[in-house]
Amino acid sequence: MRLHDIQQTYGTQVQVAWRAFPLLPEHRPGRRSTQHTRDSRQCAGAEEERAQFVLPELATALPASSIPALTAAKCAERQGAAAFATFHQGLFVAHFHANLDISDSDILWRLAQQSGLDMARFQHDYTSGESYQAVLHDYAEAVAWFGVSALPTVIFNEKVSLVGAVPVAQYRLLLDWILAGEPGGLIPLDFSAPATGTAGRSAVG
Repeated sequence: MRLHDIQQTYGTQVQVAWRAFPLLPEHRPGRRSTQHTRDSRQCAGAEEERAQFVLPELATALPASSIPALTAAKCAERQGAAAFATFHQGLFVAHFHANLDISDSDILWRLAQQSGLDMARFQHDYTSGESYQAVLHDYAEAVAWFGVSALPTVIFNEKVSLVGAVPVAQYRLLLDWILAGEPGGLIPLDFSAPATGTAGRSAVG
């Protein structure tokens, strides 16, 4: 939602490119929500009230891996920016609001249909392996180039990262500095804490 606000404010001056970063790259079946899950979700909801997170009941099935949903998102991206945006929002609502297991292929296919995707193309892209490889490429790039290990992080111009639920005002301060030609050469933010995650990448054009 913060990146949506930025896009609304800066228009064509800023391009946001989402990259996949699987927090759960391996397959771990049988995962269930715990009180820790509920506490973490509640904390995230407090940082972004507009997200309207719904706390899962204890022992609710959790995704066995991040890979299926991220692969499906890559397939949606192949059908255009609007298709990706719709599917991406659907994934968010399914996971954080409806508490569905978005590693379940039946749920992913239903979300794809609800998003108006070309299902024949979606099926082909998912099974071809190319979208899966694209997820692995994003993951390797994030770890090797930026030392990413957590979400969310926004990387600006491939060199400056902001980690966590950062206020929109800080995004704007950094973007204004970049758009002004980086005057003074000093980043106008407090970066005393190291950056460790990735959710999206902002390219200033």
